[in-house]
Amino acid sequence: MSKVFTVAFREFIEVVKTKTFLFSSVFMPLLIVGLMYATQWVSELAEDEAQPVRRIAVIDESGQVMPVLQERLIPYAEENPTRPLEFIPAETGEAESLSQQIRDGQLYAYIRILAGVLDGSAGCEIARGDAQLQMGRRIEALVSEAVKSVRIQQAGLDAALIARLQTPPAFRRIDAKTGDETTGNEIAQFMTPFAFMFLLFMGTMSISQGLLTSLIEEKSSRVVEVLLSAVSPLQLLAGKIVGMVAVGLLLLSIWGVLGYVGAQARDVGYLITPFRLTQMVLYFIPGFLLYSAMLAGIGSACNTIKDAQSLASPLTILTIVPMMLWWYISENPQSVFSIVLSFIPPITPFVMVLRICADPETPLWQLILTQGLLWASVFIAIWAAAKIFRVGVLMYGKPPNLFELIRWLRLA
Repeated sequence: MSKVFTVAFREFIEVVKTKTFLFSSVFMPLLIVGLMYATQWVSELAEDEAQPVRRIAVIDESGQVMPVLQERLIPYAEENPTRPLEFIPAETGEAESLSQQIRDGQLYAYIRILAGVLDGSAGCEIARGDAQLQMGRRIEALVSEAVKSVRIQQAGLDAALIARLQTPPAFRRIDAKTGDETTGNEIAQFMTPFAFMFLLFMGTMSISQGLLTSLIEEKSSRVVEVLLSAVSPLQLLAGKIVGMVAVGLLLLSIWGVLGYVGAQARDVGYLITPFRLTQMVLYFIPGFLLYSAMLAGIGSACNTIKDAQSLASPLTILTIVPMMLWWYISENPQSVFSIVLSFIPPITPFVMVLRICADPETPLWQLILTQGLLWASVFIAIWAAAKIFRVGVLMYGKPPNLFELIRWLRLA
């Protein structure tokens, strides 16, 4: 056992002292946080920057919407002083000419309000010179509000009363466990499961890939032959995996602390709960061991990174599945599909972290069963990797195919 820890300590030190680890553990998180704040700062600057008046021609076939639309510009201008708009009346037959003016930059857009818009039998047409999503929504909202206002007037109803009746109630979001008011926005809450899964994904895949690279480099340089003169193949493999687990836990700790500091700065620190952090660690350890064992078996059987990547490509494709389905799993954590994905060992850690972050009330029996299945898969993977390692670590030449690896398992 002392030899295993000696190998693990050596592997840990060799990885931690590299510039790659320093970049991924310190500079990368700081870069991400810096980009987040820089993006917000640039966005605020862009909002404060005054834009030229956007001239919009309006073809009002109803003959009643244009005056109300002009009135709507007054409160809009007060709320958006840096995004001024100007509505210009136009005639029905001028559509082609207006399109040319948009292309020439004389107009920003033109809107055609069809005659049947007030009784709901028709709608509106809009042509713009760009595809800015936010400005397009603002213009459409102004037209929609003007049309609804005219409809209310025609019906002889009190517009002020209807506006008051349609005013949505204000909501205070309360944490169900603590009873405290939560100050974060819905986007932050929705993205929390993905953030936890992405952290787990990066910690698992980046470090386990380092184990694969380390094995191939030592095998190519014949360093592994020297190491095997002092330790057994199983001790060497176990030591490498344990050392990489320690590296992964250190990386997760650094990223977790920086993430928590960033969350506190944004007033969403309540989203990083001890329960979520505990579950992430509980799933990280067996998940990392599983991936490391499989990649160690692949690395010991190959002589080049290219060969190893070819053999590992099915595993890599499988790990992308939770990344592609994170939206559905987060929205439906207790669906049959999400539960089934939880019991596919290679992706169990990622799916379960998504589900737990989306629904902290995930049934206890599912947590126990997935942990049991994951640890059973770890022991099977380590057993198979040790057999492949024993045969392939000193073999050179053409890389084996899947059937040869199975034969190695039978012979070792």
